[in-house]
Amino acid sequence: MCGFKSRLAHQKKVIRAMADEDTKNAVTEDDVAASAPEIAEGEEKPFEFVEAPSFDIEEKPDCAYEVKASIPACNTQKQAEEIFTELSHEAEVPGFRKGRVPRKLIEAKFGKMVKGEVDSKLVSAAYEKLVKDKDLHPLAMPEIDGLKELEERKEGDPLVVTFKFEVMPKVELGTYRGISIERPVYAVQDKDVDETIERLRSRYSVFETIDGGVAAEGDQVVISFEGTIDGEPFAGGLANDYPYILGSKRFFPEFETVLTGSKAGSELTCDVSFPDDAPRPDLRGKAAQFKIHVKEVKRRNVPALDEAFAKQAGYESVADLREKVAADLRSHMDEDSKRIVESRALDTVVEASSFEIPKSLIENMTEDHFQEGVRRLQELRVPAAEIETQREAIQAKAREDALASIKRTVCLNEIAEAEGIEAEDIDFEQEAETISQSTGIEIDAVTNYIAQEDRRSSYMGRIVRRKALAVIVDNAKIVDKEVSHEEMHEEGHEH
Repeated sequence: MCGFKSRLAHQKKVIRAMADEDTKNAVTEDDVAASAPEIAEGEEKPFEFVEAPSFDIEEKPDCAYEVKASIPACNTQKQAEEIFTELSHEAEVPGFRKGRVPRKLIEAKFGKMVKGEVDSKLVSAAYEKLVKDKDLHPLAMPEIDGLKELEERKEGDPLVVTFKFEVMPKVELGTYRGISIERPVYAVQDKDVDETIERLRSRYSVFETIDGGVAAEGDQVVISFEGTIDGEPFAGGLANDYPYILGSKRFFPEFETVLTGSKAGSELTCDVSFPDDAPRPDLRGKAAQFKIHVKEVKRRNVPALDEAFAKQAGYESVADLREKVAADLRSHMDEDSKRIVESRALDTVVEASSFEIPKSLIENMTEDHFQEGVRRLQELRVPAAEIETQREAIQAKAREDALASIKRTVCLNEIAEAEGIEAEDIDFEQEAETISQSTGIEIDAVTNYIAQEDRRSSYMGRIVRRKALAVIVDNAKIVDKEVSHEEMHEEGHEH
């Protein structure tokens, strides 16, 4: 059993101290943590009470606990005596030799300090005993009511405080062995191979100037343009030799319209109205006039599907290209099927289980998902004003995702415990090898990275949950169902 401090070091947050910082003798929650003895992993050395504290436990909804702890005064006397005895040997007071300071003088000089230290030690030891004896798994440091009142208690009175804390989520598992799952299966067809090869050819294509031709969708037009508002140039409205691909919709629709059908040497004009939510406030709602000069029109030259292209793309021949592309597609479809089955299997177990989840965990996870949702929209260059209009929908989706994530994790952890699943050395070696292969980083560097204390537990959790998921899938009754490419794509996005 780890000490109080090391036991809670991994928890999600630290509740603020309840005591007044200006009162030097007040016991704070930080004192409680700091005063706990550090015990090495694997050691079992509980605090020894003269008389054990009593606990009045009130279990509240949503994994919340409120526990009134009463610590008999005899423990205070014993702890104070031990500290004063130590001080009598070590304290240095002017006018007295070390070890010769009268006991009454030591008590008068260090009494308040000793009282604070004793209270801290006893409160931390009581909490440690509570957590161990009742097999509780706190989510965070507790709030502690009654710390200020400890200063006012009379000699001989017990130490009485109230711990308020949340424990980790609870689950009553539904059936997880022998569940029925439908697996979507898609048979790769020639048209899928053809489409993939066409995309590959497109990546190897180059734009070449066409003489006298008119610009069409997919062509690249090299343009120079200058924009004005009320006849005055504005920042960002000027560019030279800008390569623009028609149909990419990276510019204003008005640009696309006038450029379509243009030729090299064309002199064009178009009017553009900036939207009210334009990124730049100074342009919002403004009308701009652009002069555009078309310098070149280029068309994509796609290489022929021949032996030369196959070799250029890294294959031995066109036949080898088609064979390997088909094999890759089948592999991807198999992976998609596997992932969908795993997701469906876990969702089935979650739906059959009942949960109790602490409110703070839901709130924190929801906020994390919300911020991630906002970041994704920002990366897609969605205007801030539009993001704000979607705030409620984003928050609702974030809460839904947070609950789903918590429930899945809790289910897998519970299954792992029920099945006695553990992460072994060979699992870490395989994890390191997988990471090394996917990232290209030397395996020794990866091994050292994931073996560090602050990361090992995280990877251990992933491995254990992955094994628990395998238990569900390996024991499931799986029925294959052929689906279309579109259905497979939609399934993949849902899961």
